[in-house]
Amino acid sequence: MIKTLRQKVFWSILISAAGVLLAILIAINILGLIQTASKKESILDTALTLVRSGNGNEKGHGNGRGDGKGRSELLRSVSEGELGVFMMNADGIVDNKMGCAAQMDDQTIKAIAEAALADKDGQGSINGWEYKAFATELGTGISILDAASLRKESLDTALLSLALFILACALFAFLAFALAKAIVKPVDENMQMQKRFVADASHELKTPLAVIDANASVLEQSIGQNKWLDYIKEQSARMSGLVNELLMLSNIEEAKEKGEAGPKEPFDAAEAVMAAALPFESVAFEQGLLLETDAPDGISIKGNRREVEQLAAILIDNAIKHSSEGGRIQVSLDRAMSMARLRVINPGEDIPTEAIPHLFDRFYKVDESRTYKDKSYGLGLAIAKGLAEKNGGSISVTSGDNITEFTLLLPAE
Repeated sequence: MIKTLRQKVFWSILISAAGVLLAILIAINILGLIQTASKKESILDTALTLVRSGNGNEKGHGNGRGDGKGRSELLRSVSEGELGVFMMNADGIVDNKMGCAAQMDDQTIKAIAEAALADKDGQGSINGWEYKAFATELGTGISILDAASLRKESLDTALLSLALFILACALFAFLAFALAKAIVKPVDENMQMQKRFVADASHELKTPLAVIDANASVLEQSIGQNKWLDYIKEQSARMSGLVNELLMLSNIEEAKEKGEAGPKEPFDAAEAVMAAALPFESVAFEQGLLLETDAPDGISIKGNRREVEQLAAILIDNAIKHSSEGGRIQVSLDRAMSMARLRVINPGEDIPTEAIPHLFDRFYKVDESRTYKDKSYGLGLAIAKGLAEKNGGSISVTSGDNITEFTLLLPAE
């Protein structure tokens, strides 16, 4: 539980921090793209403005942004081979080329001119060239820009952002791990104290309960059967059962934390299941239930046989307690891939969907009113889960259409 909580805190911190950083980097890159687009347009406008000024023509739809210093800085941001201007007369013939346009072939110039004249605003891109057109008294001028260097700047910014994001995530992961450990530490310490208290209290309660039961038996021999003594013995037995289950659960959890799986030896799974089911046949018969067991030979499990028998007994006992009257309980054993699978199926009221995730929590009961009637403390399934995990297996439950099925998977030999 503590491990799961630590993982949840870790991922919550890491995902939150990474999400905020990612949002910031995405915003920076989007802003960079907008600035790059604006810069392209400014360079094209500046080239047009300089040409119009040089020719004495001020008409057209270029906006001529920036003063002389600003224009110079913009033009210096691109090389001579990236920026050019060419003029077209009224007949559509190119009669003047400047900058990189002077080095371009007629086919490329023609393609750019046709694209510029076809666009309503005279601005766009074709074959990697950005272009913008303006009108003069002598014809049409078109400025062109190879924006490869500007695109490379945007790509470099994106790659740098990605590298920073990865490095930051690594740092966040380290910090998140430390924070998760610090946050969960008080919870872990509190749970350890609770476990020690339960274990110590259970040990301390065993002796007085044994004394109470012994004295009740002596009194019964002296004064004969008495309903008050029966009450004392009944409650003493219930308390002893609870103490024993608490001790068992504490031992399982302690062994799990220390990694002590205990001795594991191959044994016949069918014999273990039959040994667990046999004592319940009379119990089922007395309650008007039919207990069917299907455990074929040839399936071997590597684990602790006593614990597996106890595990199977808990599931069968649970099925008997919660079966509808006259129902049929099915206990079947088979092999599923590399696992031995034990299924315990009983008819009865469906387990609510919201209760299934908590079914293996200790002291959890779907129907609290049944606590005394079925002499259950809500620890059986928690013990079953602990024993399953201790033996390298898992346990699950499904419920629907008035059928409940517990499935136990254990490593097969």
